[in-house]
Amino acid sequence: MKLTKIYSFVFVLLVSGNIFAQTNAVPKPKASPEPEPDSDTRESILKVRSAQIGVVSAKTKKDIDDATKLMTDGKHEEAIPAWTKIIKTNPKMMIAFNNRGYSYKSLKRFDLALEDFSTALNLSESATSYNNRGMTFSEKGDLANAMADYSKAIQLNSKEPVSYNNRADVYLKSGDLERALADQNQAILMSPKEGLFYSNRCATHIKMKSFDPALADCSKAVELSPKLPLSYVNRSTIYIQTSNFEAALSDLDATLKLNDSFFVVYLDRGYVLTQLDRNEEAVESFNKAIALQPTAISYLSRATAYAALKKPGLALADFNKAIEIEPKNAIIYNNRGIQQMEEGNTAQALADFTNAIELNPKLAVAYQNRAVAYRQIGETEKAKADEQTSKNLENQ
Repeated sequence: MKLTKIYSFVFVLLVSGNIFAQTNAVPKPKASPEPEPDSDTRESILKVRSAQIGVVSAKTKKDIDDATKLMTDGKHEEAIPAWTKIIKTNPKMMIAFNNRGYSYKSLKRFDLALEDFSTALNLSESATSYNNRGMTFSEKGDLANAMADYSKAIQLNSKEPVSYNNRADVYLKSGDLERALADQNQAILMSPKEGLFYSNRCATHIKMKSFDPALADCSKAVELSPKLPLSYVNRSTIYIQTSNFEAALSDLDATLKLNDSFFVVYLDRGYVLTQLDRNEEAVESFNKAIALQPTAISYLSRATAYAALKKPGLALADFNKAIEIEPKNAIIYNNRGIQQMEEGNTAQALADFTNAIELNPKLAVAYQNRAVAYRQIGETEKAKADEQTSKNLENQ
């Protein structure tokens, strides 16, 4: 019977909470499951309100211009007091509340953003403010209110593609892929040269396992918006899931040229390099991931490459560090157990597989692996029981 690893991939901005697995088990493990894309591959769009503001003094106009520049330059900490100053002298200026809310939202001060968008809407209903408030609700996890706001934005202005794009994100988070796709189709119909919309639809196709249309959309996104990292990220996911690792590596490298601060891009890149048997380079990629975020998955990923390089001491140290960070993660124990087996430490391996089972009684591979360990010490009946449990769980 084979020892079985759990391979999970950390697809850049696609998968959350999955665990990268160790390479090289004894005997050779079976193929890994494919991960499910998450919602973060899609980008919603906040809108700055820039409508006519009526008659204002020359000083107020200059203040508005200055605040707008701060905001559009991404200097939100400075933009907020600039808008606050304007609001004090113009307490009924809707765009000032909308734009200050924009800066609060950009800084993830969600409650303050919601308050400002709501005030803006009380002063004057607009699709822009509904769209922005919807985004804020969405990021707080309030999908019902987000959906209501996006739908209201569409009702007020049915020709604004951004609202369709953003509502699609809520449909995806709710698991309604068909409606998400319909909204994305509408956004693209209205704005056929917006690369972001193609990138977002690509993510939906990936989640639907429709890789051919996904690849077409991501490639179109790259063509239209060659400086948009998400397009390369999403396309790399397609290539990984279809085992085209050289192409995936090219897209991941292209992503890092545009933005070298993506923690999970380094994890994906490391995984791809292990599949190409370039494990020394994989370690370097995982080192960069650890430097950015020293999480359990960072160490677990590097353990993969160390195991492939036959560096058991380093691999085991990384497994231990991962467990120190996430002591209730069954997959880490399962994979450390494989490393222990490889080193001939059957007793420790049994303890790790048992810990994995106690933490997650439905983890079939842990029973399968413990059965291998039991057979090595002559516990045949226990091995048979675990093999049967593993089969039952896999059948479920």
